[in-house]
Amino acid sequence: MRALRVGVLLTVLMTVSGTAWAAWTATGGGTGSATTDTLAAPSGVTATVASGASGVSVSWSPPTTGVAPSGYRVDRTDTAAGTTTGACGTSSTSLLTGASCTDTSVPDGTYSYTVVSVRSGWTATSAVSSPVTVQAAVATATSLASSTNPSVVGQTVTLTARVTAASGTPTGSVAFRDGGSAITCSGGSPTLSAGTATCSTTWTSAGARSITAAYAGSAPYAPSSSSVVGQVVNAAATVTSVVSSTNPSVVGQSVTFTASVQSVAPGGGVPAGSVTFRDGSASLACGAGSQALSGGTATCVVAFTSVGARSVTAVYAGSTSYLASTSSAVSQGVNAASTTTRLTSSATSVPSGQSVTFTATVTPVAPGGGVPSGTVTFKDGATTLTCASGVQTLDGSGVATCTTSFGATGSRTITASYAGSSNHLTSTSAPVTLGTVNAAAVGIGFSGVTVDGTAVTPTCTGSVSSGYSCAVPGGNNAVLSAAVGFVDSTGAPVAYSSATETITWTSTGKTAGTGTVTVAPNATSAGSRVSATKTGTNPASVTLTYTTATGASWTATLTVS
Repeated sequence: MRALRVGVLLTVLMTVSGTAWAAWTATGGGTGSATTDTLAAPSGVTATVASGASGVSVSWSPPTTGVAPSGYRVDRTDTAAGTTTGACGTSSTSLLTGASCTDTSVPDGTYSYTVVSVRSGWTATSAVSSPVTVQAAVATATSLASSTNPSVVGQTVTLTARVTAASGTPTGSVAFRDGGSAITCSGGSPTLSAGTATCSTTWTSAGARSITAAYAGSAPYAPSSSSVVGQVVNAAATVTSVVSSTNPSVVGQSVTFTASVQSVAPGGGVPAGSVTFRDGSASLACGAGSQALSGGTATCVVAFTSVGARSVTAVYAGSTSYLASTSSAVSQGVNAASTTTRLTSSATSVPSGQSVTFTATVTPVAPGGGVPSGTVTFKDGATTLTCASGVQTLDGSGVATCTTSFGATGSRTITASYAGSSNHLTSTSAPVTLGTVNAAAVGIGFSGVTVDGTAVTPTCTGSVSSGYSCAVPGGNNAVLSAAVGFVDSTGAPVAYSSATETITWTSTGKTAGTGTVTVAPNATSAGSRVSATKTGTNPASVTLTYTTATGASWTATLTVS
């Protein structure tokens, strides 16, 4: 018996469509069989990449027909060069079993991907994915420049940041900082435009600043920061002006000087600090106002005590942020103040030879002030009075006096005239009327006494200077009548005054009453008589009363009994 030796050669061929078939040859005798099937390609291959990333995410859908692949090979094709390389770490001997992968560290460029099903040497290749472009983070450089360095307080400075890259033009925004603090930009735009961002700002205080610009980055461009720019901010120059509220003024008038301090362009802001007001080289003593700047303004209220021209300036002392400055001078005119003179008398009427004191008070007329100095002349009409005592030079209160007496009776018109001074103008008082009465008159009395029309001589007791009583006899219902007037110490009628004087009377008897009689200037008795009538046998009387200008009271009573 001979053994049968059969040799079989199996050849596997694969078409592009993925259909596999087998063929064999045999030697010897016998029979055999083989099966064939289809290996399908994956579908829905997609490739995605994040902006600025270098890793591409590839995914696909496994085939749903035919035999199951043993794994997958991923191929990457450079669309520009046309070259294909293995991706996701796969090769003909290193396959993936999942349905996605990440192709890491892909060079910048544009690529398409295919996924190949592999089984026992069989392969089926997917359709090509849509192209994907890889561009990893691009390094940038940020530079910073100042439009004005050094600047001054309040000056607008524009900071310009430029962001560049080896390729393309970066976009995004830039943050400007002063040391660790963000700068508030009053103008410009921190958003890059053609790779440039700007920030306009001002500084309110002098000093050195450390300025930086930080680019935040925007895929594919990486963040970057500028070098520090040392910005110097110097104190701003100022200009000071001063104005007067009233020019010219008068002595003693309150004048307000107002100083305004402003920064000089290109500086800005409102200066702070204090202002000194000067009259020539001397500092003014401000009675009111505030010399500390508020809103750039300071004030000084002062009243000048003497006439003259003043040269007033305002001196700003400066501060750490603003330079000192002095205003131009204001020529302040100070004129003499108007005055008013008031005159008073110690009495309105005095006996001849008796002293009377006149007092003159001189005061400034508003808005003037101060205490006038100088002399006062006292006059009786046009005649200057000779003062026996008193001081005709104004004292520290603006008062002068004159004590004098008059020998003759009459009415006096007294005035006081202030001669003025370098600081206060002249003035004359309103007149004061003084009556001079007869010193020989020491009381009031009766004359020409009649009873029932017959002249009689009264019998009197007491003193005419302190009051006295007179009496006359009369029958039933007798009528008493008498003239009245001023009398001397003997009771004789005398002229008392150059003015009209009034004497009050009261009567008792049949017809009681009261009234007044007047004594004409320089007359010895009143123009009308007084009377009283007995009631049967009962007495009747008339009582006279007069009060002198000095306050003395004179009385006299005449009785018929």
